Amino acid sequence: MQRFHSRSGVADDTEAIFEVMVRAFHVEENSDRWHSWHKLAVRDAERFRVLEVEGRVVGVAIIKSERLCVGSCEIVKADVGEVSVLPQYQGKGYGSALMRDVVQWMRDSDCDMSRLGGSAIFYRRFGYVPFPRRSVVFPIEPVRAGANIMPVQEVFRPPEGLPGKVRPYDASRDAVRKDELYQLFHKGRSGSIVRDPDPNAKLPSRPSSPNPLRIVYEADGIVEGYLDAGDDARSIGGVAFNPSCPDAFVGLMTQILHVAAERGANLVSSCLPFDAAVLPILTGANIAFTLIERQGGRASNMIQIVHLASLLSKITPELELRLRSSSAADWRGEIEIGFEGQRVGLRVGNGSVSTNVPLGDGAFRMQTDQRTLMKLLLGILSFEEAPTLDRESIHPSAAAVLSAWFPRRHTASGPWG
Repeated sequence: MQRFHSRSGVADDTEAIFEVMVRAFHVEENSDRWHSWHKLAVRDAERFRVLEVEGRVVGVAIIKSERLCVGSCEIVKADVGEVSVLPQYQGKGYGSALMRDVVQWMRDSDCDMSRLGGSAIFYRRFGYVPFPRRSVVFPIEPVRAGANIMPVQEVFRPPEGLPGKVRPYDASRDAVRKDELYQLFHKGRSGSIVRDPDPNAKLPSRPSSPNPLRIVYEADGIVEGYLDAGDDARSIGGVAFNPSCPDAFVGLMTQILHVAAERGANLVSSCLPFDAAVLPILTGANIAFTLIERQGGRASNMIQIVHLASLLSKITPELELRLRSSSAADWRGEIEIGFEGQRVGLRVGNGSVSTNVPLGDGAFRMQTDQRTLMKLLLGILSFEEAPTLDRESIHPSAAAVLSAWFPRRHTASGPWG
């Protein structure tokens, strides 16, 4: 293995980054991926980490940071992708060197957690662990009702009997309201992407071309929901609605399933949240769906808690809020939270929480694995359900604090899976 140098990409690296990606994965020239990766290299060269040998870029990986909601607080998630090494440099340790650099860069750049997809065996070496991937799938198929079979065309009819109407999205009318609906739907939803509302947002002057895959639900002149589907109508990219107007969700889902059925799709997948405030609306509208939570595999969705101390510090206001509204609000003491590689001390008193403090001998310790801790932080799992080491050694009063901090919550799907 020759000496190498790692650094952030610059605009002049565009063609070198593109060459590494397409050669590493033997991408056919002028294919869809070939064109999309060229656009990626042109647009996002400065988001890449590049590894050089004798001045030549031989390895690249892109890091895209975004903020995730944890209750009322935010953490920084880094998505790692397109990890690529030129074929003649593969199997010689350069890919491992690149990933070690990526992880260190994230630690130095205020990232709290990271997500990627790929070989579980390879990425475990750098601190990643398999993490669930959730989807809600809608089968498009005939329905047997007793001795009768209802054909697809009859099952998946356009929406009927609703007080509002479904129409194509028009940015010149709907862009600002679409952002408002995103904020309404995801407010306080852990795991959702944080988007700052723009109080000075203005509508585009030109109307959008009608697209049956980008739709809104409108009632009494007010848009109450929107839905964006993929070009093949087989996947839903984004959906949000006013929680006080469930008819919007029914209308949007009914319409997009009708369009998908007309186009010959046999199912439609989505990243809708596994949410008791969302899924019963589908059941009430007689829309069939399947919940899928994929776990593990040789190629897996994977996460890493990059900097636990930073993460816990950022969500301290949310921990305090949960504690003050619980029966353990008056508890005073110290708790250590951690997993295999990282541990953080927290001091609790008078309803306030201090993080990253040195602990005394009387501290209670909640030790678990990285996967479980991330589920606790996102609200996918509650403390009562979580496998932890030496649970019996945690005093009931300290356990009550942990229960207040880590309840099950309405959690978004998609950004972490």
